[in-house]
Amino acid sequence: MSFNLDKFVGGPSVEELDSLKKSEIVKVAKHYGIEFQPLMWKDEIKRYVLEYLVDESILPSTVLETAITVPTDNTFELKRLETEMNKEVGLKEMEREREKEEREMQMQMQKEKKEREMQMQKEKEEREMQMQMQREEKAREHEFRLKQLELGVIKGSDLKIGLDTG
Repeated sequence: MSFNLDKFVGGPSVEELDSLKKSEIVKVAKHYGIEFQPLMWKDEIKRYVLEYLVDESILPSTVLETAITVPTDNTFELKRLETEMNKEVGLKEMEREREKEEREMQMQMQKEKKEREMQMQKEKEEREMQMQMQREEKAREHEFRLKQLELGVIKGSDLKIGLDTG
């Protein structure tokens, strides 16, 4: 059922006003020249319309007392505060999530740093072991040459001894 402004103005009622969408209530408010802020809640604008209709004696004053579904100004303040609180909670949640991701990233970086340090230590130990093996190999080769020289000297002296006696 589409909204008919002329029909509403011809016979306004609280029940019909309660059934209207915000855009339709805005049309009614503009028709009567009621000032409101476009960012106001639907129920706030509806309250202004009801107050205007009562002030102009279009509706009886009892409708303000019985129109329980229309929130008071405190309700709007509570809704605004609730919205702000939800926004803050959302921001805090996002901050906690960001901090959690940052901690995880730091832990990952520390883990990678430790792995690199362990790899570097392993490579250092391997180089030291290779150098030690090379030193030991050179020491054996040196000892082997010395033995060869000793044997050569001994063989040479045996030969001399054998030549002198013979």
